[in-house]
Amino acid sequence: MFTCRILLVLFVCVSAVLTLPSIRPDHQHNVSEVYYKHMKLPLSTFVGEKKIEYGCSAFALKENEFIMEYLPVGERNDLYHITVSVCDTPYSDSPIWECIDPSHVCKDSKREFLYSWTNGAPGWTLPENTGIYTGGRPRYFILQVHGRDDISEERVKDFAHMRLKIRTSRPRLAAAVSMYAVDGYIPPHVDNFMADTACEWNSTTPAPILAYGIHTHTRGVALSGYIVRNGEWIEIGRGDPLYPLTMFDITGRNMLLQPGDIVATRCTYRNNGDTRVEMGFTHLKEMCNYFVYYGITPDKIAATKAKVCSGNAQGRGWEELFDKIPADASDPGGDTEQSRYVRKYHLTRNY
Repeated sequence: MFTCRILLVLFVCVSAVLTLPSIRPDHQHNVSEVYYKHMKLPLSTFVGEKKIEYGCSAFALKENEFIMEYLPVGERNDLYHITVSVCDTPYSDSPIWECIDPSHVCKDSKREFLYSWTNGAPGWTLPENTGIYTGGRPRYFILQVHGRDDISEERVKDFAHMRLKIRTSRPRLAAAVSMYAVDGYIPPHVDNFMADTACEWNSTTPAPILAYGIHTHTRGVALSGYIVRNGEWIEIGRGDPLYPLTMFDITGRNMLLQPGDIVATRCTYRNNGDTRVEMGFTHLKEMCNYFVYYGITPDKIAATKAKVCSGNAQGRGWEELFDKIPADASDPGGDTEQSRYVRKYHLTRNY
C-alpha cells in the first residue's frame, strides 16, 4: 500500500511538470533562428564603356529581425568601400543603378544608414546580445559599392560581397548609429586645417556606446570624437583616418551617453594643392565621417532611426566650445583602439 502511494505521488508530479509549456526547452518563444544573408554586386559594373562609379542593388529584407554581423567576403582590393542601408522603396527598379548621388539610393531620399566598410578592414561582429533592428515592416537592404576602375580582366567576372548574420529573436539591446559629418571645403596650402562638428545628445535616457568608426579620403590627418559633459571633454576615440574604416568595439570601457551631453568631433586635414577641395563623395573630394554606435532598450527600438549631425568646415556656431578641445585632438598616435586593431589585423593605410 505504501509503495502504491509513492507511485501515485510520482505520477501526479510528473504529469504536472509535463503540462507546464513555459519550461519546455523547445517552447516557441525561446527559440532564436540565426541565418546568413549573402548580398553581391558584379565587379563588371565598374569597368568598360558602361561603367559607373557607385553601384547600388536592392535585396529583400524581413521585418523584426536583428543584424549580428557584417562580413565582406572574398577579394577586396577591387573596391574603395561598401555601404549597407535600408529603404522602404529602392530608388530604381533596375538590378543595378548608379547612386553616387546620395539621393539616388532610396526613393524620396528616405535612406537609413546601417554600416560602411572600406578596403582592407575586417568585418564587424556586434557585441554579444546586441543587434541592429531591421524595422517593423518588410523593406529592402541597399548594397552600395564604390568600385575601382582598374579592375584586372581576371577579376572582372567576380563580385563585391557582403554577408550578414541575422537573428530572429530580440536581443537584450538594439544597436543604433549616430553619424557626424562636415560639408564645406578645405582651403589650399594648409597643413593642419580643422573641421569641427557638434550636436547635443537629445535622448531622454542614458545610452551605452558600443563602437565607433572614422573615415576621410586622402587628405585626412586625424579624426577624433568626444563627449562634452559639464565642460569636461571625455574621449570616445581618435585615430588616423587613412587606415581602413573599422568599427572599434569599446563596450569594455562602459561609456554612457547622458541626456544633455554634447558629442563633438574634429577632422584635421592637409591640403598641399593649389585649389580648395570640396566635401563630397568622389575620391577627388573629401569626407569627414565619425560613426558612433550605441545601445537602446527594446521599448525604444521601433522609434529609433539613425541620427545625423552635420557641420561646416568653415565653422558655424560651435567655435567657443572647441576652444577647449584637448591638445591631442589632431594627433592620431598613442595607445588607441586603432593602434591595437592595426597590430591585431595587420592593417595598412589605404592611401
